[in-house]
Amino acid sequence: MSVPSKTSRPALLTWLCIGSASFGISWIIMFLFLITCSVRGNVPAGIFPGLVIEYLKAGYLFISAEIFLTVFGISGVFLMWQMKKSGFYLYALMKVLIYFLPVVFIGNNHLTYPGLAISSILILVYGIIITGTVKK
Repeated sequence: MSVPSKTSRPALLTWLCIGSASFGISWIIMFLFLITCSVRGNVPAGIFPGLVIEYLKAGYLFISAEIFLTVFGISGVFLMWQMKKSGFYLYALMKVLIYFLPVVFIGNNHLTYPGLAISSILILVYGIIITGTVKK
């Protein structure tokens, strides 16, 4: 009985997955640290960028949604690591939702072209790699 061969993961996909998962985990840690500091009543403004302080002002519901969507995106990255197309769709959906989430809670001034460009490039590169290597 032969074992079906798996498609090998391209090196670029490996690096992208590691980078995306690392960034997502650090983003979650930063938000949890921000919540902890806020609850204690001592948010060190020098540690957090101004954007993150504005996120805190948007409220815990917003931060919770950011954390949830980031976990959702990391699960998509792990699925892409396993060479599953469903991971790409989860990741792409998360990137779109996370890009527009600040608009709902904070306002239009948080739509930035660099954020849009980075999100679009990541979705595009992941999509090209996943659709080019996964046959299902």
